[in-house]
Amino acid sequence: MSDAGERLTVALVRATAVAWRPAHRVAASLMGRVSLAPAAAAAALSGLVEWLLGPGLENWFVALGMDSQRAALLTSMLVVALATAIATAAWRQPGPARLGGLLGFGAVQVVPFLITAAGTPTTPTLRAQVNVAGWILEPLAMLLLGGVSVVLAAALAMGLVRDVSRLGSLLVRRRRLWPAVPVALAGLVIVSGTVVGALQDGPLSGLHTYSANMPAVARSAATRIVGTIGRTRARPRITALRQDPGTVQTLSVAERTSLIYLPGAYGADPSLRVPVIYFLHGTPGNPGQWLGSGGQLQGVLDQMISSGVIPPLIAVMPNGNGVNGADTQWGNTPRAAIETWLVDQLVPAVDAQYRTLGAPYRGIAGLSSGGFGAVNLAVRNPGVFRWAASYSGYFSAPLWLFGASAQANSPQYTAPLLPAGQRMPLYLGYGTGDVTFRAATEQFAATLRASSWPQLDVLSVPGGHGWQAWSAELVQSLTWVGRLWGPTPWLAGRA
Repeated sequence: MSDAGERLTVALVRATAVAWRPAHRVAASLMGRVSLAPAAAAAALSGLVEWLLGPGLENWFVALGMDSQRAALLTSMLVVALATAIATAAWRQPGPARLGGLLGFGAVQVVPFLITAAGTPTTPTLRAQVNVAGWILEPLAMLLLGGVSVVLAAALAMGLVRDVSRLGSLLVRRRRLWPAVPVALAGLVIVSGTVVGALQDGPLSGLHTYSANMPAVARSAATRIVGTIGRTRARPRITALRQDPGTVQTLSVAERTSLIYLPGAYGADPSLRVPVIYFLHGTPGNPGQWLGSGGQLQGVLDQMISSGVIPPLIAVMPNGNGVNGADTQWGNTPRAAIETWLVDQLVPAVDAQYRTLGAPYRGIAGLSSGGFGAVNLAVRNPGVFRWAASYSGYFSAPLWLFGASAQANSPQYTAPLLPAGQRMPLYLGYGTGDVTFRAATEQFAATLRASSWPQLDVLSVPGGHGWQAWSAELVQSLTWVGRLWGPTPWLAGRA
């Protein structure tokens, strides 16, 4: 080895030693004396409780309308909290129990997530960019959530006041810990956004990005618009206009705010009238769910419009929550008259505010409870919506929410009664791993086939009740509506 190499090696060894001593002291100060028994017990109990209670808890969360990724994350947090509390109560050593609980969280949540993420394909027909930061921040965010779970569990087991007082005295007496405080705070700030995204959209959604500068795989080449409506007239080249990225606005109607996606072509050609699709969020959820890391609807629409798979269209993302975020399932219930607001107020307001093509080119789609709402509203208002899509939805209204009007709000019963001339094209999608909602979709599809529903597209995609499936279903359904409406619906003369 050269002299320079020897000096570099010695310097690295010394730097490592210098860095190790304070890190070791910090870890020892936070944990106290490390005892193997409570740490091992908490880790082992995490795996045992996950095996015994995990599937049931996940199914319960999904049954409430939550996607499977968030359900798995919350289940793991509850599992390790319980395991940590038991180990803390048994040994009266919260430090080692917390460490064991965090190790258990890594085993039941972080490692399975990384394995699943590595084997999960991106949304078919869309080109995605790997979000390198996501692969780092998502596991860190999950570990932060796991850390919060084990700390709270240990504190409850030992007595919250005693734990907090010890933490305060620890910081006062151990002045060597103070330099770590700003570093810890900076880390919390960096990871906090990812924590919110993981809880709102599921951790898997933060690993890939679908943006406007990555065109989708085109179904067919975009065409130049030269049409006839009464007389021949030339229009701007749609090929060029399709490449302009869309923008998002807000629209407030009756004190409810909706997000509005406008395609780039809409702003570039002031005479252009375009179709409209209403996208209904799930529960718990909000309009921003479509634009966040899970849905990335703006980037998806930009890609599909630029490649000619769908025509330029307006996407309306309304807010269907009741007071304090209460679940309304997009109907008229004691919690809120959402159907009346959406059909009688929002739709006319959008048509008045924007250049639309009217009912023949107006669709509605939704995920989970929003899928129920989309099909229910379309069947109940066939003159308003002429295309509908359900992404992993269900088709029977819950009695506890709708009461006496439950059957009248259940497409499972009302759709077959719709006259043939009012039956709109319906897309029904589900994830192959989504046991509950897959069964509901297959049952509803069988009912529609038995009633000779004319235009029905029923497709399955890989994934459970989450964005992996919903994104694929979204692209499938939009590809179909693109074929139904054609690349230039404004030339059809049916405005």
